[in-house]
Amino acid sequence: MSHAKSSATAAIWGLLALAGFALARLAPPLAGLTELGQSVLGAAFAGTVLWVSEVIPLGLTAIIVLVLLGLCPGLRVPDIAGGFAGDVTLFLIGAVAIGAAVETSGLAERAARFLTRSARGDPRRLYMQLIAGFPLLALLIPSAITRNAILIPAYRDALAAMGLGKATRCGRAVMLALGMLNPLASSALLTGGITSITAATLIGGFSWLGWFALMSVPYYALLAGGAVALRLLVGRFERGEPHVDSPPARQPFSATEKRTLAVLALTAVLWFTDGVHHLSPAIPALLGGALLLSPGIGVISWKTFEQRLSWGLILTVGTSLSLATLMARSGAAGWLGSLLLAPLSGLAALPHALVVGLILAVVIVHLAITNLAACVALLLPINATIAASSGLNPVVTGLVLTITVDAVILYPVQTASNLMAYESGYFDRADVLKLGLTMLALTMVVALLTLPYWALLGFPLRAA
Repeated sequence: MSHAKSSATAAIWGLLALAGFALARLAPPLAGLTELGQSVLGAAFAGTVLWVSEVIPLGLTAIIVLVLLGLCPGLRVPDIAGGFAGDVTLFLIGAVAIGAAVETSGLAERAARFLTRSARGDPRRLYMQLIAGFPLLALLIPSAITRNAILIPAYRDALAAMGLGKATRCGRAVMLALGMLNPLASSALLTGGITSITAATLIGGFSWLGWFALMSVPYYALLAGGAVALRLLVGRFERGEPHVDSPPARQPFSATEKRTLAVLALTAVLWFTDGVHHLSPAIPALLGGALLLSPGIGVISWKTFEQRLSWGLILTVGTSLSLATLMARSGAAGWLGSLLLAPLSGLAALPHALVVGLILAVVIVHLAITNLAACVALLLPINATIAASSGLNPVVTGLVLTITVDAVILYPVQTASNLMAYESGYFDRADVLKLGLTMLALTMVVALLTLPYWALLGFPLRAA
């Protein structure tokens, strides 16, 4: 009976998604949209419905979206597959290889033993250490994707050592924090990720310290507030194993661990010196992965890597990037952004209400445009126009927009780092939605409370 009900539900969601695409593809274009733009918007609608409902596997949804994009007028295979050649997808492949090597070499187990010992078998202490460590780890490893590739296996082992499996509240909280809160620590830094770099470039005029001064307060407030909210949402943690057997703390590093650490150090140096060699962050990640897979140097076999690499993850990320690119190229993203942001100019007399409206509009656009940098890049120019017509400071509204894109995630596919944590199996889409809605309310509060702070730094909400 339940299986039949589940199949019926899947059929309803599937028909809704396909009907939405068919209507967009066959109906005359709406004012301001081209035939291609409306068709791509229909494919985005179908993908969002299927990704949010999860009535079919995420990877299968990605394949269906690629097929729908192939049915859009004028698009060919190179157009719809462009996202798979993007920096994020290639970066993710390298990060998965690094994460697999960290786990196979024993470094993850070593880190897990350290985490378990320092937490003294107390899940609450383990969770607090995780949250407190995010800002420092972001300085050492700027990419949230890379951090998750390393931390997810380490914390999985630490939870297992405490006798806490995937069905536990503590495990759910830890993995949700890694997926949804961990990236906030990166964006507080100008070099923390492509989202902050994209936003700073488009808004203009920020040094590393200038960006940190403006954004560390709201991002760290969201990180701390989100951590408290997550604990309340998940509920009381289970008891961990009070006595955890582990090897001596000073157990020497093995040759495999040393080789892995050497490759990690080389990769980190290349990331930190990108201003000299101007390599894409994906190149050091791929280089590190290649070294760790190479015979004689590496620590994992190609077969092991194939087993760890999730095709669902790669297909979903690559397809979402292609979709975001085509939304921009076809004009669909600009049309959608203008449609949602333009009415906000009527709130010029109520600037704080306009900020709240901006946050809500950005959340809606982000549902369709999953790539963070693409969403920021598409919305910031529209934001500048709306702010200018309303007499507001476009820098301030642009910063609020950037924070919203980062902080409010309503379904697993919206960010690669969250998708990595989601695939660990510790939480489901309902958990993401609950925390995402909580983060939406928290973002509104933090943004409004941050406005006086920004004004003290010379960035008032009202334009001079």
